[in-house]
Amino acid sequence: MIGLFAATAQGRKAAASLSLGPDAVLVGGPVKPALHRMWPSLGSAVFFMGAGAVARLVAPLLENRRDDPGIVCVHDGFVIALTSAGNVLATEIAETLNVTAVPTSDYVGESPLDEIVETLDTAVDGDIAACGVAVLAGDPIRLLNPLGFDLPDMPANLQPDNYGTEWTILIDDRLPAMQVKGKLLRLIPKTLVVGVGSIRGVTQEAVTAALALLESEHDLDPRAVRSFATIDVKADEIGIQDAVADWGFWHGEGDGCAPPITIHTADELAAVAVPNPSAVVRGEVGTSSVAEAAALLTARELGDRVEMAAPKTSSATVTVAAARILPT
Repeated sequence: MIGLFAATAQGRKAAASLSLGPDAVLVGGPVKPALHRMWPSLGSAVFFMGAGAVARLVAPLLENRRDDPGIVCVHDGFVIALTSAGNVLATEIAETLNVTAVPTSDYVGESPLDEIVETLDTAVDGDIAACGVAVLAGDPIRLLNPLGFDLPDMPANLQPDNYGTEWTILIDDRLPAMQVKGKLLRLIPKTLVVGVGSIRGVTQEAVTAALALLESEHDLDPRAVRSFATIDVKADEIGIQDAVADWGFWHGEGDGCAPPITIHTADELAAVAVPNPSAVVRGEVGTSSVAEAAALLTARELGDRVEMAAPKTSSATVTVAAARILPT
Protein backbone atom coordinates (compact mmCIF):
# COMPACT_ATOMS: atom_id res chain seq x y z
CA MET A 1 0.00 0.00 0.00
CA ILE A 2 1.10 3.56 -0.79
CA GLY A 3 -0.15 5.99 1.84
CA LEU A 4 -0.48 9.66 0.88
CA PHE A 5 -0.38 11.98 3.89
CA ALA A 6 -1.06 15.73 3.85
CA ALA A 7 -1.59 18.24 6.64
CA THR A 8 -2.92 21.13 4.54
CA ALA A 9 -5.60 21.64 1.90
CA GLN A 10 -2.93 22.48 -0.67
CA GLY A 11 -1.09 19.25 0.15
CA ARG A 12 -4.28 17.17 -0.14
CA LYS A 13 -4.96 18.77 -3.52
CA ALA A 14 -1.48 17.84 -4.77
CA ALA A 15 -1.86 14.31 -3.43
CA ALA A 16 -5.24 13.87 -5.13
CA SER A 17 -3.68 14.87 -8.47
CA LEU A 18 -1.37 11.86 -8.48
CA SER A 19 -2.25 8.57 -10.17
CA LEU A 20 -0.14 5.94 -8.42
CA GLY A 21 -2.36 2.95 -9.05
CA PRO A 22 -5.01 1.07 -7.04
CA ASP A 23 -2.69 0.58 -4.05
CA ALA A 24 -2.46 4.32 -3.39
CA VAL A 25 -4.67 5.69 -0.59
CA LEU A 26 -5.15 9.36 0.32
CA VAL A 27 -5.30 9.26 4.11
CA GLY A 28 -7.64 11.66 5.86
CA GLY A 29 -7.55 13.10 9.37
CA PRO A 30 -4.56 14.02 11.56
CA VAL A 31 -1.34 12.70 10.06
CA LYS A 32 0.46 11.30 13.11
CA PRO A 33 -2.21 8.89 14.45
CA ALA A 34 -3.11 7.80 10.91
CA LEU A 35 0.55 7.08 10.15
CA HIS A 36 0.98 5.00 13.31
CA ARG A 37 -2.19 3.05 12.55
CA MET A 38 -1.28 2.29 8.94
CA TRP A 39 2.49 1.81 9.32
CA PRO A 40 2.50 -2.02 9.43
CA SER A 41 0.70 -2.24 6.06
CA LEU A 42 2.61 0.49 4.21
CA GLY A 43 4.92 -0.32 1.34
CA SER A 44 5.56 3.38 0.78
CA ALA A 45 4.52 6.61 2.48
CA VAL A 46 4.36 9.93 0.63
CA PHE A 47 4.16 13.12 2.69
CA PHE A 48 3.15 16.51 1.35
CA MET A 49 5.02 18.56 3.93
CA GLY A 50 8.53 19.67 4.88
CA ALA A 51 11.33 17.13 5.22
CA GLY A 52 12.07 18.11 8.81
CA ALA A 53 8.50 17.44 9.91
CA VAL A 54 8.48 14.12 8.08
CA ALA A 55 11.76 13.06 9.68
CA ARG A 56 10.28 13.63 13.14
CA LEU A 57 7.13 11.71 12.26
CA VAL A 58 8.82 8.60 10.91
CA ALA A 59 12.00 8.41 13.03
CA PRO A 60 10.38 6.56 15.97
CA LEU A 61 8.85 4.01 13.58
CA LEU A 62 11.90 3.05 11.52
CA GLU A 63 13.47 -0.34 12.28
CA ASN A 64 15.68 -1.56 9.42
CA ARG A 65 16.27 -1.03 5.71
CA ARG A 66 14.80 -4.39 4.76
CA ASP A 67 11.35 -3.93 6.32
CA ASP A 68 10.76 -0.16 6.50
CA PRO A 69 8.53 1.42 3.82
CA GLY A 70 9.89 3.84 1.28
CA ILE A 71 9.58 7.38 2.65
CA VAL A 72 9.03 10.25 0.21
CA CYS A 73 8.54 13.95 0.94
CA VAL A 74 6.94 16.32 -1.61
CA HIS A 75 7.69 19.95 -0.79
CA ASP A 76 8.53 23.25 -2.44
CA GLY A 77 9.30 21.97 -5.96
CA PHE A 78 11.19 18.85 -4.86
CA VAL A 79 10.34 15.20 -4.31
CA ILE A 80 12.80 13.95 -1.70
CA ALA A 81 13.39 10.28 -0.95
CA LEU A 82 14.21 10.05 2.75
CA THR A 83 14.96 6.33 2.50
CA SER A 84 16.51 4.55 -0.47
CA ALA A 85 13.41 2.33 -0.78
CA GLY A 86 11.59 5.48 -1.89
CA ASN A 87 13.98 6.42 -4.71
CA VAL A 88 11.98 4.87 -7.54
CA LEU A 89 8.66 6.29 -6.30
CA ALA A 90 10.20 9.73 -5.81
CA THR A 91 11.33 9.75 -9.44
CA GLU A 92 7.89 8.69 -10.65
CA ILE A 93 6.14 11.42 -8.64
CA ALA A 94 8.65 14.07 -9.73
CA GLU A 95 8.03 13.22 -13.39
CA THR A 96 4.27 13.48 -12.87
CA LEU A 97 4.48 16.84 -11.08
CA ASN A 98 7.29 18.12 -13.35
CA VAL A 99 9.55 18.90 -10.40
CA THR A 100 12.97 17.71 -9.23
CA ALA A 101 13.56 14.30 -7.64
CA VAL A 102 16.19 14.00 -4.91
CA PRO A 103 17.27 10.36 -4.35
CA THR A 104 19.12 9.20 -1.27
CA SER A 105 21.06 6.30 0.24
CA ASP A 106 20.55 4.62 3.61
CA TYR A 107 24.06 3.26 3.65
CA VAL A 108 27.16 4.43 5.49
CA GLY A 109 29.20 4.16 2.28
CA GLU A 110 28.12 5.23 -1.18
CA SER A 111 26.10 2.02 -1.59
CA PRO A 112 25.29 -1.19 0.31
CA LEU A 113 28.25 -2.78 -1.45
CA ASP A 114 30.60 -0.61 0.59
CA GLU A 115 29.12 -2.12 3.74
CA ILE A 116 29.82 -5.65 2.48
CA VAL A 117 33.42 -4.67 1.75
CA GLU A 118 33.82 -3.21 5.23
CA THR A 119 31.98 -5.99 7.08
CA LEU A 120 33.79 -8.87 5.37
CA ASP A 121 37.07 -7.02 4.75
CA THR A 122 37.02 -7.97 1.08
CA ALA A 123 39.27 -7.24 -1.82
CA VAL A 124 37.40 -5.82 -4.83
CA ASP A 125 37.70 -7.01 -8.42
CA GLY A 126 35.49 -4.97 -10.76
CA ASP A 127 33.84 -1.56 -10.98
CA ILE A 128 32.21 -1.28 -7.55
CA ALA A 129 31.20 2.34 -8.13
CA ALA A 130 29.24 1.57 -11.32
CA CYS A 131 27.65 -1.50 -9.74
CA GLY A 132 26.71 0.57 -6.71
CA VAL A 133 24.91 3.06 -8.95
CA ALA A 134 22.89 0.20 -10.44
CA VAL A 135 22.05 -1.09 -6.95
CA LEU A 136 20.76 2.29 -5.79
CA ALA A 137 18.81 2.74 -9.03
CA GLY A 138 16.83 -0.40 -8.21
CA ASP A 139 18.13 -2.44 -11.16
CA PRO A 140 17.78 -6.21 -10.71
CA ILE A 141 21.18 -7.64 -9.78
CA ARG A 142 22.23 -11.23 -9.21
CA LEU A 143 23.94 -11.68 -5.84
CA LEU A 144 25.82 -14.95 -5.35
CA ASN A 145 27.09 -15.86 -1.88
CA PRO A 146 28.05 -19.55 -2.14
CA LEU A 147 29.94 -19.70 1.16
CA GLY A 148 26.96 -18.25 3.04
CA PHE A 149 28.38 -15.11 4.64
CA ASP A 150 26.10 -13.16 6.93
CA LEU A 151 25.53 -9.91 5.02
CA PRO A 152 24.24 -6.51 6.11
CA ASP A 153 20.66 -5.66 5.12
CA MET A 154 20.51 -5.69 1.33
CA PRO A 155 17.92 -4.03 -0.92
CA ALA A 156 15.32 -6.29 -2.49
CA ASN A 157 16.75 -5.92 -6.01
CA LEU A 158 19.79 -8.06 -5.06
CA GLN A 159 18.69 -11.69 -5.37
CA PRO A 160 20.45 -14.99 -6.26
CA ASP A 161 17.76 -15.94 -8.78
CA ASN A 162 17.94 -12.73 -10.82
CA TYR A 163 19.04 -14.17 -14.16
CA GLY A 164 19.99 -12.30 -17.31
CA THR A 165 20.91 -9.15 -15.40
CA GLU A 166 23.52 -6.57 -16.39
CA TRP A 167 25.41 -7.08 -13.12
CA THR A 168 26.37 -10.15 -11.10
CA ILE A 169 27.99 -9.82 -7.67
CA LEU A 170 30.02 -12.82 -6.49
CA ILE A 171 31.22 -13.05 -2.88
CA ASP A 172 33.75 -15.87 -2.80
CA ASP A 173 37.40 -16.66 -2.07
CA ARG A 174 37.60 -18.80 -5.20
CA LEU A 175 37.98 -17.87 -8.83
CA PRO A 176 34.69 -17.95 -10.80
CA ALA A 177 33.84 -21.50 -11.83
CA MET A 178 31.98 -20.42 -14.96
CA GLN A 179 31.74 -17.54 -17.37
CA VAL A 180 29.28 -14.90 -16.20
CA LYS A 181 27.24 -13.02 -18.78
CA GLY A 182 27.23 -9.26 -18.41
CA LYS A 183 29.34 -7.40 -15.85
CA LEU A 184 30.88 -9.14 -12.85
CA LEU A 185 31.83 -7.59 -9.51
CA ARG A 186 33.85 -9.94 -7.30
CA LEU A 187 34.11 -9.29 -3.57
CA ILE A 188 36.88 -11.50 -2.16
CA PRO A 189 36.78 -12.07 1.64
CA LYS A 190 39.98 -12.89 3.48
CA THR A 191 39.12 -16.42 4.57
CA LEU A 192 42.25 -18.44 3.79
CA VAL A 193 45.21 -19.51 5.90
CA VAL A 194 48.13 -20.91 3.89
CA GLY A 195 50.48 -23.39 5.55
CA VAL A 196 54.01 -23.69 4.19
CA GLY A 197 56.60 -26.43 4.67
CA SER A 198 59.98 -26.74 2.97
CA ILE A 199 63.49 -28.14 3.04
CA ARG A 200 66.24 -26.22 4.79
CA GLY A 201 67.65 -23.38 2.67
CA VAL A 202 64.65 -23.18 0.33
CA THR A 203 64.71 -20.42 -2.28
CA GLN A 204 62.19 -17.65 -2.66
CA GLU A 205 61.49 -18.80 -6.21
CA ALA A 206 60.56 -22.30 -5.04
CA VAL A 207 58.14 -20.99 -2.41
CA THR A 208 56.58 -18.55 -4.87
CA ALA A 209 56.06 -21.35 -7.40
CA ALA A 210 54.36 -23.50 -4.76
CA LEU A 211 52.07 -20.69 -3.63
CA ALA A 212 51.02 -20.15 -7.25
CA LEU A 213 49.67 -23.73 -7.32
CA LEU A 214 46.89 -22.75 -4.90
CA GLU A 215 45.49 -20.60 -7.68
CA SER A 216 46.31 -22.71 -10.72
CA GLU A 217 45.37 -26.12 -9.26
CA HIS A 218 42.78 -25.26 -6.59
CA ASP A 219 41.20 -22.05 -7.98
CA LEU A 220 41.84 -20.06 -4.80
CA ASP A 221 42.17 -16.31 -5.20
CA PRO A 222 45.47 -15.16 -3.65
CA ARG A 223 43.78 -11.97 -2.42
CA ALA A 224 41.72 -14.12 -0.02
CA VAL A 225 44.75 -15.06 2.11
CA ARG A 226 44.43 -13.80 5.69
CA SER A 227 47.52 -15.43 7.19
CA PHE A 228 50.43 -17.70 6.44
CA ALA A 229 51.63 -20.37 8.88
CA THR A 230 54.56 -22.70 9.35
CA ILE A 231 56.59 -24.62 11.95
CA ASP A 232 59.07 -22.90 14.26
CA VAL A 233 62.14 -24.55 12.71
CA LYS A 234 61.23 -22.83 9.42
CA ALA A 235 60.58 -19.41 10.95
CA ASP A 236 63.99 -18.10 9.93
CA GLU A 237 63.87 -19.35 6.34
CA ILE A 238 64.71 -16.32 4.21
CA GLY A 239 63.14 -17.95 1.15
CA ILE A 240 59.75 -18.21 2.91
CA GLN A 241 59.98 -14.71 4.35
CA ASP A 242 60.91 -13.14 1.02
CA ALA A 243 58.23 -15.07 -0.88
CA VAL A 244 55.54 -13.89 1.56
CA ALA A 245 56.80 -10.29 1.30
CA ASP A 246 56.70 -10.56 -2.49
CA TRP A 247 53.17 -11.97 -2.24
CA GLY A 248 52.18 -8.88 -0.26
CA PHE A 249 53.63 -6.60 -2.94
CA TRP A 250 51.52 -8.22 -5.66
CA HIS A 251 48.37 -9.17 -3.77
CA GLY A 252 48.26 -7.14 -0.56
CA GLU A 253 45.57 -4.51 -0.15
CA GLY A 254 46.28 -0.82 0.44
CA ASP A 255 49.97 -0.45 1.22
CA GLY A 256 50.80 -3.92 -0.11
CA CYS A 257 51.63 -5.36 3.31
CA ALA A 258 51.54 -9.14 3.51
CA PRO A 259 49.52 -11.07 6.10
CA PRO A 260 51.46 -12.33 9.13
CA ILE A 261 53.29 -15.65 9.32
CA THR A 262 52.02 -17.58 12.35
CA ILE A 263 54.57 -19.92 13.92
CA HIS A 264 53.74 -23.22 15.66
CA THR A 265 55.83 -25.82 17.45
CA ALA A 266 56.09 -29.42 16.31
CA ASP A 267 54.11 -30.58 19.36
CA GLU A 268 51.26 -28.19 18.53
CA LEU A 269 51.13 -29.36 14.92
CA ALA A 270 51.38 -33.04 15.87
CA ALA A 271 48.07 -32.71 17.76
CA VAL A 272 46.20 -31.63 14.62
CA ALA A 273 44.40 -34.31 12.59
CA VAL A 274 45.18 -33.86 8.90
CA PRO A 275 44.00 -35.61 5.73
CA ASN A 276 47.51 -36.42 4.48
CA PRO A 277 49.98 -37.25 7.29
CA SER A 278 53.53 -38.23 6.40
CA ALA A 279 55.84 -40.55 8.34
CA VAL A 280 58.81 -39.04 6.53
CA VAL A 281 57.94 -35.54 7.70
CA ARG A 282 57.40 -36.84 11.25
CA GLY A 283 60.87 -38.31 11.26
CA GLU A 284 62.42 -35.03 10.09
CA VAL A 285 60.60 -32.39 12.20
CA GLY A 286 58.60 -34.27 14.84
CA THR A 287 55.14 -33.88 13.33
CA SER A 288 53.46 -35.79 10.50
CA SER A 289 52.30 -32.56 8.85
CA VAL A 290 53.53 -29.00 8.53
CA ALA A 291 51.54 -27.30 5.74
CA GLU A 292 48.12 -28.84 6.43
CA ALA A 293 48.45 -28.80 10.21
CA ALA A 294 49.75 -25.21 10.35
CA ALA A 295 46.96 -24.00 8.07
CA LEU A 296 44.22 -25.78 10.06
CA LEU A 297 45.58 -24.80 13.49
CA THR A 298 45.95 -21.12 12.61
CA ALA A 299 42.50 -21.05 10.97
CA ARG A 300 40.97 -22.49 14.16
CA GLU A 301 42.63 -19.73 16.16
CA LEU A 302 40.96 -17.18 13.89
CA GLY A 303 37.48 -18.70 13.50
CA ASP A 304 35.09 -21.25 14.98
CA ARG A 305 34.47 -23.28 11.80
CA VAL A 306 37.19 -24.29 9.35
CA GLU A 307 37.68 -26.67 6.47
CA MET A 308 40.50 -27.75 4.19
CA ALA A 309 40.31 -25.55 1.12
CA ALA A 310 43.34 -27.08 -0.59
CA PRO A 311 45.16 -30.22 0.64
CA LYS A 312 48.94 -30.31 0.69
CA THR A 313 50.33 -29.55 -2.72
CA SER A 314 54.02 -29.91 -3.50
CA SER A 315 56.32 -28.14 -5.90
CA ALA A 316 59.94 -29.29 -5.86
CA THR A 317 61.16 -28.57 -2.32
CA VAL A 318 58.04 -26.84 -0.95
CA THR A 319 54.63 -28.03 0.28
CA VAL A 320 51.66 -25.69 0.72
CA ALA A 321 48.07 -26.18 1.88
CA ALA A 322 45.14 -23.85 2.56
CA ALA A 323 42.44 -23.89 5.25
CA ARG A 324 39.24 -21.86 4.96
CA ILE A 325 37.66 -19.97 7.84
CA LEU A 326 33.93 -20.54 7.34
CA PRO A 327 31.22 -18.05 8.33
CA THR A 328 29.51 -18.80 11.64
